[in-house]
Amino acid sequence: MFAELIYRNYQILRLHNRIKFDAAFGTSVSIAHLSAIKGIPSYNLNEDDDDVVPLYSLLTYPFAPLILHPLCIRYTKWPHKRVLYPSYHELAYLHPNNFTPDSEILKKYNLQEKKYIIVRFSSLNAHHDIGHRGISDHLWKKLETLCEGFELVVSMEGEMSHNIDPWDMHHVLAFTKMIISDSQTMTVEGAVLGVPAIRINSFHNRCSVLDELENKYELTFAYHPDEKENALKKTSDILNDGNSENVWNQRRKKLLKEKVDFNQWLIDFFYKEVLVLC
Repeated sequence: MFAELIYRNYQILRLHNRIKFDAAFGTSVSIAHLSAIKGIPSYNLNEDDDDVVPLYSLLTYPFAPLILHPLCIRYTKWPHKRVLYPSYHELAYLHPNNFTPDSEILKKYNLQEKKYIIVRFSSLNAHHDIGHRGISDHLWKKLETLCEGFELVVSMEGEMSHNIDPWDMHHVLAFTKMIISDSQTMTVEGAVLGVPAIRINSFHNRCSVLDELENKYELTFAYHPDEKENALKKTSDILNDGNSENVWNQRRKKLLKEKVDFNQWLIDFFYKEVLVLC
């Protein structure tokens, strides 16, 4: 990982020497180091709490001039660098202003609305995943039994375990009955699309974005891998609730009323910030 970081830093410095960047923004550690070495303003985007990604925070935030976070993020250091916004990363591309689910795409995969369930397994091999657990084989067998009567679209990170083209996945996600996952990102994606999302991993109660989606908006529910019975009961309750679609639609409306289109927020922010530099 460190070798890759050094290589990326080298490449971005070479690119800067050729192009002469005015500014940089993104999730990369290297743009923060570009700021430190070349004095280029950089804007780091992250929606993880500092204590959830401690190595990333340590390598990035001391060098980043500004750090852009959702309002709910938990942090203690570098408060003067934080720019907080009322949204989530996923609302840059899944807000209704930017994404309209197309049910016609389901025909491509012989799926019917609300008649299938997406199951997403994370590889849990990132540096901040070390020591954490997701859905065990034993628990999955019990969940699979609960899902009888629904077609299962099973996705494993890093593997082509399903036949859904990547550019179609969000359309397929939007019309699923539920997503069951030990992945953080797809859980958030399902939640902001108004899809019931069950997350089972040992990050339970550690990620502010997901905690807000659960505790404030009730769009997702999280369980530790040891809370098997609670996870099974909630899954069963949702699957057997004929009104769950309407309930989640109302909850999503509340979310969208209180959160902004992050795509537009970024455009407005960088018009103000970057144009001053040019």
